[in-house]
Amino acid sequence: MSNYIKATNFTAKDGLPSGNSGKIIKGTEIDVELTAIASAVASKADTASPTFSGTPAGPTAAASTNTTQLATTAFVQNVITASLPTGLIMLWSGSQATIPTGWALCDGSNSTPDLRGRFVIGAGSIAATATGTAGASVTGSIAGTTLTVSGVTHGTVAVNDVVSHASLLNTTTITGLGTGTGSTGTYTLTYTGSTSSFTGSISGTTLTVTAVASGTIVTGQVLTGGSVTANTTIVSQLTGAAGSTGTYVVNTSQTLASTSLTGTFTLASTTLTINSTILRVSSVASGTLAVGQFLTGTGIDFGISITALGTGTGGAGTYTLSSGDAFTSTTISASAGTVTVGASGGSKDATLVSHTHSATAVSDTVAAHTHSVPTNSVTGPGNNGGGRFVNGDNGGGNVNTTSGGAHSHTVSVSVSSAGSSGNNANLPPYYALCYIMKT
Repeated sequence: MSNYIKATNFTAKDGLPSGNSGKIIKGTEIDVELTAIASAVASKADTASPTFSGTPAGPTAAASTNTTQLATTAFVQNVITASLPTGLIMLWSGSQATIPTGWALCDGSNSTPDLRGRFVIGAGSIAATATGTAGASVTGSIAGTTLTVSGVTHGTVAVNDVVSHASLLNTTTITGLGTGTGSTGTYTLTYTGSTSSFTGSISGTTLTVTAVASGTIVTGQVLTGGSVTANTTIVSQLTGAAGSTGTYVVNTSQTLASTSLTGTFTLASTTLTINSTILRVSSVASGTLAVGQFLTGTGIDFGISITALGTGTGGAGTYTLSSGDAFTSTTISASAGTVTVGASGGSKDATLVSHTHSATAVSDTVAAHTHSVPTNSVTGPGNNGGGRFVNGDNGGGNVNTTSGGAHSHTVSVSVSSAGSSGNNANLPPYYALCYIMKT
C-alpha cells in the first residue's frame, strides 16, 4: 500500500516571471501526477469487502464491547482469558502428549486435583425452604363412580389424585372433573368395586353368590334387583375368592331366591383424604427448589422427592412428587445433600466386608447295645452239632450279637468360599477421557 506523493510543485510556477518556460504546465507533468494518483488509489483497500495484506493494526476495544467494531487479536485473547479462567476443568479427547498449551493433566501435580480413574459429582448444597401443601382433606360421599365433595377442609382436588378411606379396599383414582374444579362439586372415579353384576340368593343375612357376570363384589355395595330389600348392603365376605363367588354378610335379614343382582358401591358423607403427587408451593423463603430434592416437614411422608417441575421453576408454583401425599400448608425443607469441593468417596474396586462364618461340629454318641436275632429265623446245619441253630432246634430262643460298645460319630462342617474382591469391579461401562485444567 502506497501513498500519493506530488512530483510537480505547481504553486512554485505561479511565482515565475512571465515568459519563463518553467511557468508553463506541461502535459507530461499532469500525466505523471495522474499516474501517481492512480497508483496510490489502486494500492488502497476498498470500503466494501476489503482484503488486507501485511500486518494491519487497529485499536483494541474493551472486553465488554458489543458493537460492530473490528476485534483485534488482543481483544480476542482478552475475551478467551476471561472466559477460560485459571482452574477451569474440561474433558480432553486427545492423548496426554497433545494437551494444549496452558492446560495441565489433572493427575495431582501442577496444583491440579487427581481425577485419574474417578467420576466427578457437583459440589455444593442443593437446599431450599418453602411453604406448600399437597392433596386435600374433604367431606364427601361416593355413589358408584361419582365422588361428591360437599366441603374442603384444606387443599385442592385434581385429576389423578387418589381418594383414601378405610372403606375403600382398592385404589380409587379421580379420573375426571364434573361440576367440581378443585373444590366442592362432583368428580369421576375409577374404583374396582364401583359396580358388580352377579347371581345370588339371600337366607337371613347370608348372601350366596353362584356366578359373577361383571365387576368385583366389595364391602359397601348396595344391592338392587329382584325383590331384594331396599338399602341391603354387603358388610363382609365369608368364603370364596375375594370379590367373586362365595358367601357374604349383608346388613338386612331376608329370604331371597336366586336372582340377578347389581351391587353399587356407596359411601355416606364422611371425611376423605385426597392424596396427590402435585406439590403446591406458595412461597420460597430461601434457596431454590429443584428436581431430585427430598422433602421433610410436618405431615410429609418419608422418602418423598421432587421428580418434575410444573408451573414452578425453583420458586412458587407446582411440582410433581415421587408419590402421592396429603398435608396441610407447612414449612418444607428440600435438600439433596451437601458436598464440598475436594470431597471424595467411593472406590472403583470391589472389597469384601470383613466377616466370619461359624460352624459347629456335631457329635452323636451311641451307648453300648446288642442286637437279638430270633432262632426261628436262623437256618443252617442242625442237630446241635455245631454251626448255627436250625429252626426248631434247642427249643427256640434268641441269638445275641456281641456288644458294639459306646462310640460317637463326628460330622465336620465346611463353609464354601464367600467370594472375592476385584480391581475395578465397581466400574460401570465407561469411556475414558483426560480431565485437563487451565493453568
